[in-house]
Amino acid sequence: MRMFPREFPPKRRRNPRRRAEQQIFNALATSPLRGFAYYEWRRDYGEIEVDFTVWIEYLARGVLQVKGGSFELIDGEFHRHTRDGLVHLASSPIDEAWLGALDLHDEIAEKAGVPYDPFVVPILALPDMDPDVGIENLARRKRVRLLWRSDAPAEAVAEVLRSQPVRKRLTWERIAREVEAVTDGLILLDKRQPVAETSDADDMILSPEVETKVSPSRLLRINAAGVPVLEARARDITVHYTGRQAS
Repeated sequence: MRMFPREFPPKRRRNPRRRAEQQIFNALATSPLRGFAYYEWRRDYGEIEVDFTVWIEYLARGVLQVKGGSFELIDGEFHRHTRDGLVHLASSPIDEAWLGALDLHDEIAEKAGVPYDPFVVPILALPDMDPDVGIENLARRKRVRLLWRSDAPAEAVAEVLRSQPVRKRLTWERIAREVEAVTDGLILLDKRQPVAETSDADDMILSPEVETKVSPSRLLRINAAGVPVLEARARDITVHYTGRQAS
C-alpha cells in the first residue's frame, strides 16, 4: 500500500506513546493491498486529529484513530490505565473517530466535487487491548467500527471496509481524485492504475513548492440532545513542501 509519508517519523520511533501508531503504520506500509494511506492527515486541525486516512481499491475509504494502551469505560467515559491509576480522557476516542470520518466526508464532497456521496467508515483501533463488551456496545451505538489486538492489522482494516454497505466500490481513479483534493494538490497519484508494489516506479508525486492553507473560518459543532459537545475551528496554517515535478 502507498503511504504518506513513506517512513514513520524517525523522532517518534523511540516514543512509547507512538508505538501503537508505528505498528499500524508499518502494517499498512508493508501490506500488499492496493490503496493509499495518509498518516496524520489534518493533525493541526483544531481539536480534531486524524491518525490515518485510508483508501483501499474496490473496497471503501475510512478514518482510523489509533489509541495505544489499555482503557476502561466508567459511566460511559473513557479512562486510561497508567502507573498512577486510571486517568480520565478529555475526549472520547469513539467520538474522535466519528468526527474524523465526518470531516473527511465533507472535504471530499466539497473539494473533489464528486457526484456521489463519499461514505467514510469511522474506525477506532485499540491494538493493545482484547475485546471489551462495554466499549463495543458504545461504539455500536455510534456506528464506529473497532479493531482490537491483531497479528494482521492491515488485513483487519480491509475486512472492516469490506463489510460495509458501500454501493459503489472505490476505483483507483476515484482514490487518486479524492487524495489530490483533500491534500490540496500536494499528493498526485497516477489516475490510471496503481503501479505494482514490487516495481521501483513511483506513482505518488509531490508537487513542487505547493502551499496549502486551512481556512480559519471553518467551524464544526456537534450537538447531542441539544447540548454542544465539541467545537473545533481550523487554524490558519501554511505549509511548504518540495518534491519532484510530475512528468
